Amino acid sequence: MNPFVLLFVWAILMASSFVVSGNMAVYASPIATSFLRFIVALGLMTAVIFLNNYRTRGSQCDASTWTLKGLFSSPQRLLHYFLISGALVGFFIGMFVALESTTPLHTSVLYTLVPLMGVAVARVWLKESTSWGKVLGFLLGSIGAMMVLFSTQDTGMLVWNKGDYVFLASCVLLALHVVLVQKWGRSIGALQGAFMIMLFGSLWLLPITLLWGHLEQVEWLELGFWSNTLYLTIFTTLFTFMLQQKLVIRLGANRLLAATYTIPVWVACYVALTTLNWSLLLNVGFAAGVGILLIALYMIDYQNKMAKLVT
Repeated sequence: MNPFVLLFVWAILMASSFVVSGNMAVYASPIATSFLRFIVALGLMTAVIFLNNYRTRGSQCDASTWTLKGLFSSPQRLLHYFLISGALVGFFIGMFVALESTTPLHTSVLYTLVPLMGVAVARVWLKESTSWGKVLGFLLGSIGAMMVLFSTQDTGMLVWNKGDYVFLASCVLLALHVVLVQKWGRSIGALQGAFMIMLFGSLWLLPITLLWGHLEQVEWLELGFWSNTLYLTIFTTLFTFMLQQKLVIRLGANRLLAATYTIPVWVACYVALTTLNWSLLLNVGFAAGVGILLIALYMIDYQNKMAKLVT
């Protein structure tokens, strides 16, 4: 399938994770929900690896990285994925802590800065040259995403809260996570990389969940708990992690980060569809925001193509 189609599939799945995670609030704490997503996905991925190893047994192709022994054969790879997963878990925990003293609107606005942060991290650490055209594209993307957010919510007065500092640091960790995948994620395939992220993510989350996850309050017997958990596990954890690994390698971190600008649009479309409140989409602010987003995405994609021609 065309990688750009997969890119927007990834963005839509990411948008759905915000909606479904909100539904999980009545069944489990955010930390417990995150741990369950990782641990259930890890179990499914382990089964896939064993099944694939059994099917390729005796084959002439090199399937060493499909075995658990092969995946753990490189101490350097283990350290890399320990840090990749740690940055992702740090983002989740920071978001939960931030929401104790700020609002979802504030975090949504700050989240639009993640692509710009990713560009800055890649510039400083990976020494990636970034044209002014690309920087302008990311700035326009942030502006467009903010316009979409403000046009679909009753914003009121935005006042800087203590939690906003925490979430700002969390966004840096998320940007770092994407750049780390680009730098270190090429040694193994997308499926194996997703497995490693879930494995080390589960290890990071285990002590945090035991201490602060309020497992005694989880509604284990509720059907809604399991239906939402399975959706989060299969579609917004397994699929998104695998797609992210593949897309970062094939398209680069910049394009993946740019696609995050569309997440507020997909969330607004979902809310409008489920509530039949089409006024969310039929206003000048939303239309202008989407228009600016399209211009930003074109500019970022065009600059990436020009960079490849130069190199």
